[in-house]
Amino acid sequence: MKKILALVLALLMVASLCACAKDGGSSTSQPTSQPAAQSGSSGGSSAAAPAASGKAYPNCNPDGSINLDTVAHYDAEYDYTQNEKFKVAYLVQQSGPLYQQSADAYEHWAPLFNMEWAGFISANGDSDMFLTNLQTAIDQGVRGFILDPDGTLFPSVLAKLSQYPDVFWMSQMSAPRDGEAGDGILLGGNMINNYVGFDNVEAGRQVTRRLVQWKNETYPDVPWSEVGFLMMDYTVSPPLDERRIGSLEVFLEAGGLEENFFVADTVSTGMTMQGGKDAAGPIVSSNSKIKYWLCNGLFDDMAQAAASIFDQQGLTDTSCVCVFGGSALQMQWDAGQQDAFRYAVFTAQNLYAEPIIGAVYAFLNGWATPDSIWPSWVKWDDHGTDGHTYSQLRLPTEPLEYETYKHYLEWTDMYAHADAYPYSQDGISLDDFSPFVSDVPADYKKP
Repeated sequence: MKKILALVLALLMVASLCACAKDGGSSTSQPTSQPAAQSGSSGGSSAAAPAASGKAYPNCNPDGSINLDTVAHYDAEYDYTQNEKFKVAYLVQQSGPLYQQSADAYEHWAPLFNMEWAGFISANGDSDMFLTNLQTAIDQGVRGFILDPDGTLFPSVLAKLSQYPDVFWMSQMSAPRDGEAGDGILLGGNMINNYVGFDNVEAGRQVTRRLVQWKNETYPDVPWSEVGFLMMDYTVSPPLDERRIGSLEVFLEAGGLEENFFVADTVSTGMTMQGGKDAAGPIVSSNSKIKYWLCNGLFDDMAQAAASIFDQQGLTDTSCVCVFGGSALQMQWDAGQQDAFRYAVFTAQNLYAEPIIGAVYAFLNGWATPDSIWPSWVKWDDHGTDGHTYSQLRLPTEPLEYETYKHYLEWTDMYAHADAYPYSQDGISLDDFSPFVSDVPADYKKP
């Protein structure tokens, strides 16, 4: 029972974690594919933008037809006020700082999309209460939802929402799956809606590539046989444990030894900073012959825990921690603290939230359906059953480094018309980064 509860908590936190998908870092352009123009819920005609009202759709094609790969992203040149004003709410099963950050992002975007923010509602860990909260919000006229239940609750969510054809939803932290199991079915079951998020194996690769780069630049003459790798992990959560797979792959490719790859499993110690210290401390202290350490911090609390252990052991200068996340790293740097926690692979919360709430808005306006949005991002072998074509949009990431982090974070404020970060926008252009991932991964297409 303890492992089941632990898995539930892990799945609720799996997005940590605020970070990304694209191989090789940032994306620099929006998708090049131009899907067939669609209008209304059926995706039919290709009407050009009428002159009297400007654009017919946000981020439309040059001829005015809809682009289903970009319609969910905010378009400052589109008049959202010409459409009906829908109520939108963010419902979570378990509250916490990460969920509050997400709620703040959705509350920011709601008025920009001409939506009425109906609130951030937590069920305080109670599955029955989550479903009750969902029903209550529907009864109060909410028609758009972002939902973060425990992953096992999605079939019940689908059963309830299928009774309301004019209500639309997206999830955030976990991909929405039906819980089916069997040969040929991915862990968690079949897709039952679209998903915006990350490839966790690739996340492990990205983090470890940055660690390898640091080692090669800082200690090029140290043989790989003298380098240890500390993998912070929570092994009962398959999505989180997938990051270990990516990290080990890149570490071995770089020349690291498998016997020098250590997993600090926090299943028994807890997914907290103290739990991370308790899991990592014995590994580092019992391998005192290793003086050079690389560490995938998994998410921010764990990364800070690992950096603290390296500091206690006098290894700060010869160790490097990178994380798929980075909000805590930004706060450390703002406070003047620098230690072995040196890098992050990061997606700002406002960029994470934007296509999710934008998709709900597109559904409500009849511009797209869950089966038609983001057509370039439908995985050939993982898009639902019974003819469904649910997509899995990947988010762009940027490396957070001390010398440049303020530039990227302030750019996200500029793009999102927000004021989340207290930095100057001098010298920053909207063209410096992109909210889009430009290249669809090769594994989305059938071999």
